[in-house]
Amino acid sequence: MRWVVAGLALSAAVASAAAAASVPTYTVAFTGSGTEQHVDHQRNIQDSGLCDSAEHVTVNAALAWTASWRGFRVGKPAGAAAAGIAGSSAQGSDVKDACGLDLSQAPPGWVGQTACSAALVPAGSPALEARKTSTALVIGLTAPPLAVPVGAGCDLNVRNDQLVAHVAVPLTKLAALKKGKSLTLPVGTSRPGPGDYYTSSIDCSQPTKPYEGYRRADDCHDTLSWSGTIRITRG
Repeated sequence: MRWVVAGLALSAAVASAAAAASVPTYTVAFTGSGTEQHVDHQRNIQDSGLCDSAEHVTVNAALAWTASWRGFRVGKPAGAAAAGIAGSSAQGSDVKDACGLDLSQAPPGWVGQTACSAALVPAGSPALEARKTSTALVIGLTAPPLAVPVGAGCDLNVRNDQLVAHVAVPLTKLAALKKGKSLTLPVGTSRPGPGDYYTSSIDCSQPTKPYEGYRRADDCHDTLSWSGTIRITRG
């Protein structure tokens, strides 16, 4: 009897291993590139209505990333990703003037101009999540978060919450994919997927109320666009 039980256990283990081996694995890769521009014009206005000092900040950023997950199985959590942000950078200028008046009219020590230039740095890890419906596999991907390094002087908060993409892959297409073959799906701010809500431009103005004889008028806009691909390769 013990031999029969052992034989059944071995058969079950072999069958389980065979079933696990038959579950296909995939490499999921998310690549993208884009631009973000931050423009902020601030004017310091006296109670009389005279503007005697202003600050003009412009920052342009180039965004680029890659992230890939090997060995992904449908219905299983994704493991750690290999990621890179080579080519991501920010450059900008900060100009302080007398609001169109002669520079001598500005407050003492106000007038000046600075520039900044820096490679962006990682600010977290990319993410992959997936859910299966009756007809499709919905994959959600988050790019590696990016940030201006501390002390670089570029006044920019990268809108990492917009560097996400979702695609719905028909299960029939996934099942028909041969080993080593890929599905490549375009994504980006002009191609929103299921649940993607992109905002190309936001108003980042922060005007202030009068304080010690001055109030600050602020006209700030941040514009972002990016495009990329999601590639799914059968292992």
